[in-house]
Amino acid sequence: MTPQTRENLRILLLTTLAAARGYAVGIDGLRLGLPAQLRRLDADEITAELAYLIDKGFVAVEAKAISPENREWKITAAGRDFLAMEGLA
Repeated sequence: MTPQTRENLRILLLTTLAAARGYAVGIDGLRLGLPAQLRRLDADEITAELAYLIDKGFVAVEAKAISPENREWKITAAGRDFLAMEGLA
């Protein structure tokens, strides 16, 4: 993946989470927000980019009491602010 594609993927993940309006989204839901050429990425590749966004403070893992192995993510205030500053929200 090129650096530009990786940046685009990160922005697409953020915009998909922002579109969920406060609801947590799993891997399958996040894939729906990606263009066809990126939907083929495996869960580990997407999770790695989400880990980067978590480290930046833009995304948080949603705690689940039932089936915690089915992780879900939410955008944070910092993530929404980033999209707004970039004119993407």
